[in-house]
Amino acid sequence: LIPHFYKGDFQGDVLVDGINTKEASVAELARHVGLVFQNPAHQIFSETVWQEVIFGPKNLEFPESKILEVGRWALEVTGLLSYKDAPPWTLSGGEMKKLTIASVISTKPKYIAFDEPTIGQDAWFKASFCELLHQLKNEGHGLIVVTHDINWLLDLKPDFVYLMSNGRIVASGNFDEVFVDIKLLRSVRIEPPLTLKLSKLLGRTEIMDPPEIADELSRRVRS
Repeated sequence: LIPHFYKGDFQGDVLVDGINTKEASVAELARHVGLVFQNPAHQIFSETVWQEVIFGPKNLEFPESKILEVGRWALEVTGLLSYKDAPPWTLSGGEMKKLTIASVISTKPKYIAFDEPTIGQDAWFKASFCELLHQLKNEGHGLIVVTHDINWLLDLKPDFVYLMSNGRIVASGNFDEVFVDIKLLRSVRIEPPLTLKLSKLLGRTEIMDPPEIADELSRRVRS
């Protein structure tokens, strides 16, 4: 977005497969990177859900058969296929968020960035979205997720995380390395997830899965 949409200080270089993002046009970058905005209203513009989801593939000149294939797939995995002919503004806020995700993944970009993708979503979508991200990763896509949803991150189990506060990186590493530090999390106003607090109470240094916590609590009660 910087410097194409938002003005601001921009130092250094960000390269995407050798392409300098300061010099490349948005159209050129769109062939490599997809971005899901936090606010769906900043992204949706078509008259129907179907037109919205196939706009990207059409603009990138996908073959007609491929456009139909990826459009249907994107709506299926986001649970929006039954809304195919509906105007986007008739959708709920959560459904509009799903549509922005569908409209980006339909272009199958090599890299995809998601800005707060779980806002307004229920448990079913969060679980299915985790599966979708793992599927995209296994297909070779590079994924970046910006989120405050720490409990959802526990389910996602990202390969690497950056913890940021006031525009600066305060910690980085794999998930267990960063999110086992309760004091650090609270210093940046993040409430540690319940599984972390229970893991600490049970004397563990790593974050335990809920079934593992239940088994350990049951064992201790019996003993």
